[in-house]
Amino acid sequence: DVDRCLLQSDVMNALLAETRAIARERGLSAYEAMADGTGAGLVRFVTLREGRRTGQAMVNVVAAAPDVEALAPVAHGLRARVPATTSVVLNVNAKKASVAVGTEEHLLLGRDTITEVLGGLEFQISANSFFQTNTVQAEQLFGLVEEACALTGREVLIDLYAGTGAISLLLARRSRHMYGVELVAAAVDDAMRNARANGIQNCTFLAGEVRHVLPDLVRQGVTADVVVADPPRAGFHPKALGALAALGPARIVYVSCNPA
Repeated sequence: DVDRCLLQSDVMNALLAETRAIARERGLSAYEAMADGTGAGLVRFVTLREGRRTGQAMVNVVAAAPDVEALAPVAHGLRARVPATTSVVLNVNAKKASVAVGTEEHLLLGRDTITEVLGGLEFQISANSFFQTNTVQAEQLFGLVEEACALTGREVLIDLYAGTGAISLLLARRSRHMYGVELVAAAVDDAMRNARANGIQNCTFLAGEVRHVLPDLVRQGVTADVVVADPPRAGFHPKALGALAALGPARIVYVSCNPA
């Protein structure tokens, strides 16, 4: 029962404390998985997101049921107690899998995205989209990626596991064309929205698993001078690696949160 996380800002810690306090005040039940595979209770997870450059904060409540009536007062209580609360979203995960991602989304308060500024570009981030949690360090990381790409402005790039398009859009400014591939449809929507908002027109974002989309691009005759990949901890699927070899880019820049 963490009172204060030293990695979070004061705003995030205040949101954490107030979300817990309001949940207790209103008697909301916490979800508990049973040994027989069933479960009981409403609130499964709470995910907090913050635009460090914009001061906007999002609370994503992952619940076992679409109980908007029970959770809407939580949203309004948070706005009253923490003014930075820009968005409160309910994601419903009624499945057995203990994951903090829902299959059904309801907006409880404010907008369905928050904005962050990274590398001089604005990014709209929705509840289920991946975006780096540390903006300042992400800029350092992406600077290294850009340096490793050694771009001249004439290259075609493919960004695999593109998320909301942060790497894609930052590199598109120094490339001929960029393809971004991402599994999560909400993240692809964010990426396309971010491209339009920043006036970047040389990006094509594709939704689907890399192991399926990349072979399709190869069959369509798409070639790439540089491939950037930032996969999840499990790394590349073997079929995706096979397609990458078939594509044969001159340079591959691999970002990993699990180097092994």
